[in-house]
Amino acid sequence: MDAQQLPNNLPHPNPGGKAATFSTQGAVDLTGEFFQAQGTNGRSCASCHIAEEAWSINPGTLQDLFDETGGTHPVFNLLDANNPNMDVSTPAARLAAYSMMLSRGVFRRGGSPRPNSEWELIAVEDPHGFANLNRLVHWRRVMPTINFKQGSLTVNWDGGNSGVDLISGLNTQAARNITGAQQGPPAPPEVIDDIVNFERSLSTAQLIVPGVGRLDSDGAKGGPEELSNMDKTQGRFDLFNAWIGHSNPRRAQIARGQEIFNSTNANGRSCNGCHNSANNGTNINNTLFDVRVASAEARTPDLPLYTFRNRTTGETRQLTDAGRGNITGLWNDLGRFKTPTLRALAARAPYFHNGIAPTLTDVVLHYERHLGFVFTDQERADLVAFLNAL
Repeated sequence: MDAQQLPNNLPHPNPGGKAATFSTQGAVDLTGEFFQAQGTNGRSCASCHIAEEAWSINPGTLQDLFDETGGTHPVFNLLDANNPNMDVSTPAARLAAYSMMLSRGVFRRGGSPRPNSEWELIAVEDPHGFANLNRLVHWRRVMPTINFKQGSLTVNWDGGNSGVDLISGLNTQAARNITGAQQGPPAPPEVIDDIVNFERSLSTAQLIVPGVGRLDSDGAKGGPEELSNMDKTQGRFDLFNAWIGHSNPRRAQIARGQEIFNSTNANGRSCNGCHNSANNGTNINNTLFDVRVASAEARTPDLPLYTFRNRTTGETRQLTDAGRGNITGLWNDLGRFKTPTLRALAARAPYFHNGIAPTLTDVVLHYERHLGFVFTDQERADLVAFLNAL
């Protein structure tokens, strides 16, 4: 295989089978600006967005990079340490400093609370000792750089960097990544164009599931190549309609899970109600939602906890991440996040913006516990089988 490119539809193993990428450029070119360090710290876009993990990066890979280099790989930078003031002079010190990256694949983001907001920050608990009333720390998973053709205009988890159209948003994201995460000077337009054109060429999805076979066979429309030919439209998932009642019980299960995803649940809600970009799963209207992932009830002990107070009503909320609220300053936007593409989910655990769900089953259980969804054990297993096949 050519070391400078990946063939289209090359399978990459993951816990649920194998995923693959299809590029409209004919193959995945590994020599472009996306793969070059643009700044001063050795990082490139590809430091955190790798093909094997659906153009995201997972805790296992980060741990491998740490073990191979003693924590000196460019991906480990004080920019994303638990606290940038921590000692990183020895492997043991670096292991402690980067524990959030290593345990759940999250990177430190945040900044000052947005001025002139409808809310004020009145209390902070941070187990890592860095966040305070003047500084928010937000722990975020790497957003996969895939499936933009069918996606929303929202670029980041909190809607930051989004523009008037997709290209302007991706341009802003690439430019800020170079000056921020890569600690470089502003990149020339041709570099940004090359990065964004590469990202826009990528369609990634699960291609093979054990016991099921290829997800684009026998009438099904799974896999990345089929996805690359689909347009952005609102609607249901119909990838596996041909497998309804299939003689292969695992194919039939995936089709049942698809119907559960599309249907109204006993609580009056539907998964497809938010993930309504047909066969991709972002939100067609670019709406961000609060699904209680940043709630105090869903908090794990390694996350900060912020108390926000409405300046007008005096109402308070406790959250581990301000979400969209720190972009807009609106009270009702606190705790809201992007609905990301659902394709290639099996390749990029853990899930949600802060990685609090280790498995797809944990994702479904979160919706049951915090949003009132009701599933039988069989329905939950069917739904997970469908999500794993995306």
